[in-house]
Amino acid sequence: MSSTTDPNPSDSRPAFIPLEANPELMTTLIHKLGVSNALAMHDVYSLTDPDLLAFIPRPALALLLVFPVSAVYESHRMAEDSLADEYKGKGDTEPVLWWPQTIRNACGLMGLLHAVCNGNARSFIEEDSTLDVLIKKSIPLDPHGRAKVLETTPDLATAHKEAASQGDTPAPAAEDDVELHYVCFAKGTDGGLWELDGRRKGPIRRGDLEDNEDVLSPKGLALGIARWLLGGGREHVGLILGNDASGKTTFLYRLKFGEAVQALPTIGFNVETIDHPDGEKVTLWDVGGCDAIRPLIRHYMTQDRFLIFIQSCTDTDPDRVEFSLEYLRMGMNMMLEYGAKHVFIIFNKQDLLSDEERPKTVKDLKTKIEAEIKPYADKLDIKILDTPGLSALWGCQAYNVMDEIRKTLTPKNAANDTKAEIELREKGPSEEELRNKIRTANAESANASTFWKSFLDGTLEAWDHYTHLRAGFFVMHDCFGRGLGLLECADEFMKHLNRLREGIPERFRNTAHKTMTIFWLHQIQVAAIEYQAHSLDKFPSREDYADIVFSAPHLMNSGLWRTYYSKDLLFSQLARNNYSLPDLQPLPTIKQVTSAPLQEKVTNYVDRLPRFAFSVVQKTLSSKLRRGGVVKQALEALQSSTMRLRASDSSVPPYSETQAYFWIQIIHAYTRSLEVESSQSQFTTYEAFKSLFGINGDEWKEYYSQSTWESIAARMTFVNPDKKPLPNIFNLPSQARKDLAISQMINATNHRSANTDLPPSEDLDFLASILIDEAKLIPESELNVASHASLITFLFNRLTQKTKSAATSTKRGDASLASSTALEIAKWTGLTQAMFWVQQIQVALAGRKDMSFEEFIKGNSVLAFEELPFVYYSPQLWRSVEARDGYVMPDRRRLSSIVTGKVRQ
Repeated sequence: MSSTTDPNPSDSRPAFIPLEANPELMTTLIHKLGVSNALAMHDVYSLTDPDLLAFIPRPALALLLVFPVSAVYESHRMAEDSLADEYKGKGDTEPVLWWPQTIRNACGLMGLLHAVCNGNARSFIEEDSTLDVLIKKSIPLDPHGRAKVLETTPDLATAHKEAASQGDTPAPAAEDDVELHYVCFAKGTDGGLWELDGRRKGPIRRGDLEDNEDVLSPKGLALGIARWLLGGGREHVGLILGNDASGKTTFLYRLKFGEAVQALPTIGFNVETIDHPDGEKVTLWDVGGCDAIRPLIRHYMTQDRFLIFIQSCTDTDPDRVEFSLEYLRMGMNMMLEYGAKHVFIIFNKQDLLSDEERPKTVKDLKTKIEAEIKPYADKLDIKILDTPGLSALWGCQAYNVMDEIRKTLTPKNAANDTKAEIELREKGPSEEELRNKIRTANAESANASTFWKSFLDGTLEAWDHYTHLRAGFFVMHDCFGRGLGLLECADEFMKHLNRLREGIPERFRNTAHKTMTIFWLHQIQVAAIEYQAHSLDKFPSREDYADIVFSAPHLMNSGLWRTYYSKDLLFSQLARNNYSLPDLQPLPTIKQVTSAPLQEKVTNYVDRLPRFAFSVVQKTLSSKLRRGGVVKQALEALQSSTMRLRASDSSVPPYSETQAYFWIQIIHAYTRSLEVESSQSQFTTYEAFKSLFGINGDEWKEYYSQSTWESIAARMTFVNPDKKPLPNIFNLPSQARKDLAISQMINATNHRSANTDLPPSEDLDFLASILIDEAKLIPESELNVASHASLITFLFNRLTQKTKSAATSTKRGDASLASSTALEIAKWTGLTQAMFWVQQIQVALAGRKDMSFEEFIKGNSVLAFEELPFVYYSPQLWRSVEARDGYVMPDRRRLSSIVTGKVRQ
């Protein structure tokens, strides 16, 4: 067996020579192991031809299926296994006897064992034979013990080796990869048809058989071999294509908002979901019409997408018409490539034509388009909607066009009864069934400290869905305490799982799956936050896990992923190795999307200076600039911000250079004290740092008299302490304070993963000053995405055309320049990140290209905030493979490309 078909290949485990699918050879093997000569293996040449089935002696006690492993089968197997708990059965009351496979390349042997050791076939096993001894040893053991019995039975290994070395084809080596797999179907003592496969989590009962029905009966075949893979229903999703300035964005926002808007022609990507009164949703991607953007439609094309092509009735220059037809041709070829079907062509801006010229113009354009689409007519469903008077700007006929499109897309027939029945089965257990599972698991589980110790040393006795989730929550708790976000938690959790699997592969059989890991960690975090909202003032502790799960019983539904992911996506290699976004519906969010970012407000002036000083010290540690230069910029930014605040709020304390510098020095001394201790914890938030050292805002009283502290001289320039000198380092904090700080880190990290607000204005001013200084050290043409200053400087110079490149284009104006610039950097950042920063720079420029970089950054200090993307995007979405390969819309706050002002024709 290859590694794709054997989940537990290990150098420390035995490996057998693969068994040839030969009934004579298999019959010899089972007879040698102790099966009576009255029982034999037979080839089945057809499962549907009655004449060929008649050659098989009946009743057929077991069916052994051998087949080449495919991606479809693997997808189905992994999907089904994700819904099941590990089998723990033992004893003589089991309806079937099942062994897990831990021997490499032994699936043929496993199939034979399951075939002859179950149901009526077991009665053909001779007393005291190898199989009889094997069965008697295995029955009282759990699956782990049974696997050990198979591994340590020399007679079994010898008989298998002798049989596998024979046959009609040369025997491969035990270490070779073989892409075939065996699965057994047998009738159990309970009358059920069971699928027995050592690679699965346990035996699978497929249904009931009557006394006179065997595994080859019509019902046995239907239950045993029939498989179906369902695709989840989706909303309609379409692409809007057309020349630049054809009215695509106007059409989109007319449908979305019911009014005309003026849009920035810069980013080339707008997406909106339109909700209709009948509950139907239509998501439309407005893809830019400039030539640099056109190749990107590939990122948005899938088999279920439709295409709306907009032709402007005022864009009739022959070169422009040909340019439009080229785009239509590209779109149709792309649809053929992906197997998409529906194309709709509409004629916009008819309101700009006179009554006399309108019919002729539309007719001429329609004639040209009909000639263009003729070669595609028998391959695509193309509709030309030459609706009279269509105007996206004024809304005339826009809704009628959309109604016609929806009518075409609506399936003619409802889903058949079979699919409805299957969907009903796949809904999963009821809430009460889930709660009963939770009650049982809570009662049997160890306390938090014992569980964590067992998880770390690999001595967990059980590894089911409940335990898996609990371990994930504990790892999340540990990572949050070290300032690591959810994605980093997933990486840590997968490292733990690999460690456990290497130690005891037959127990910890989960293979690494990045998307699945992040999916469940996200679900646990959402449940924990919802639990916190009802009963706690901080993120729940490890001891709260049982209550969290009980408050969110859906967590115990191991098939919860079905609501969000199709099997084809979730069990693809791409989703296993990277984080992929759900393709059925978005994951639950902690807060609703809002239109504008929030900024931290100073509500406690006692904390204002220590908090600012903490930001300054953090920046001095990460920047390549000299500390003195950083502090100088910080003091200037604080002074400027304080003056602005006091202009509108006189309660804000006046700027004091002494007070500001004092806190920078104190925070720096606290930070130095941590450098002498090696610790995994990184107290990267002010709240945690404050708790760690017990900062209360009165520390200055130990060094300054009040008269000196509040003096005019102290405001103007730094005044030395008049009580005792400022320290260079402090004593290490106590363990109690460390524990409190870790708790604060957990809360802060959890909050940051759900929300990212803009820092206070003085922090932004400070960051802007630092970015300006860092930019002076960077060559104008350099692009280094690891440096935020380099990225912002590069984009500013490109988009103001201070620097140029053969990769960027300006021949069609700002839209083309922005798009080609984004494509230039997307190879390093990914497309969504590239488009985000290009848009931010373009909006901030607002058409002005004559300002200096320093003026630009000081006037738009928010651009210096490196975590600005997380104000709009969750980290999961921002770092997903979809965001890397295409453009995705924000999931936290809307990014608007609409320009305020009057609409112009």
